[in-house]
Amino acid sequence: MDNLKFGIFDSPVKVVPTFVEKENSGKPYLSYGQDNRFPNYLWELYLRSALLQSIVEGTANYVGGNGLVFAEAPTIQRLKEEANADGETLEDIIKKITADYLIFGGFSLQIIYNKLGEINEIYWLDFRNVRLNKEGDKAYYSEDWIKHANDYTVYDVFDPKAEKKPKTSVYYFKGHISRGVYPIPRYNGALNAIETSTEISKFHLNSILNNFSGNFIINFNNGQPTEDVQEDIERRIKQKFSGADNAGKFLVSFNDSKDNGVTVERIQDDQFDKKYESLRTDTYKEVFVAFRAIPQLFGYSLEGTAFNKQEFTEAFELYNKTTVQPIQRDLKRTFNKIFGVDAAFDFVPFELSKTEEA
Repeated sequence: MDNLKFGIFDSPVKVVPTFVEKENSGKPYLSYGQDNRFPNYLWELYLRSALLQSIVEGTANYVGGNGLVFAEAPTIQRLKEEANADGETLEDIIKKITADYLIFGGFSLQIIYNKLGEINEIYWLDFRNVRLNKEGDKAYYSEDWIKHANDYTVYDVFDPKAEKKPKTSVYYFKGHISRGVYPIPRYNGALNAIETSTEISKFHLNSILNNFSGNFIINFNNGQPTEDVQEDIERRIKQKFSGADNAGKFLVSFNDSKDNGVTVERIQDDQFDKKYESLRTDTYKEVFVAFRAIPQLFGYSLEGTAFNKQEFTEAFELYNKTTVQPIQRDLKRTFNKIFGVDAAFDFVPFELSKTEEA
């Protein structure tokens, strides 16, 4: 028993950031999250989660429909094809704020006026970089709120009733469930589930990369070598037998006698991978529920069943009424306010047949 060695390790703890608004001593803006980086966390989560990307991008495509139709107002027609000096069209900007709406629960735009008080340019603003004061009438923009917390630009928040237009203002949309100045993403209650789904993918990757060492115990029965030799043997085994490319390889051992032979014992399979798959299904359901989304509309069937065109059409009609159209109405109201008209633009409804022809 003196030769046995045991290692003790702590299980990693994943702390999922939570939405919170708080005042900072001496700062004019409210912190967006405990560390003022909650929107950055949402963006990073979006980049890591294939599930979240699928729902966001799929919904954004549904919202965009089969194109946009703009009003004949002179300012709108002028900006329709070139909304700013970067060469973006109004449709480009609407696509960007649609994605932001789904990822963050809100979006922001920079509106630049000419000397006559007319809209000269409209820019999409990176939502991660915008903060507001408690009153919600001032916007603060910084490329990095951690490194440059005191280096920001101040703008007036867009006010459609303002008699005199400022040179630049920021339109800030915070959704409908916020109780403060910052929006809450619609999937806020499913953050743990999304994190779980990403960790499940890591589990399967690591299972492949470490498939040999996790399933076998190799016993060398000819004495205990020095630690340097033990480390060298371990390194050489990892090189030969770990990873997907080494699946099916076999171990060869040359021994002086049967008594000193190497023995390889397989660890009993606890079917942990199947437990993970069951957990994956549960987490996926939770995320789809948070978005009020129907899995089949995003290329995923929780029950593993087929999905024909008629079923797709019926599912889309429901999702269109409960999620897509409300987002479209918010986007249309935004530009109605900005341009001061009743119908700045409209969406051409999404139709599966038109998409296929395109």
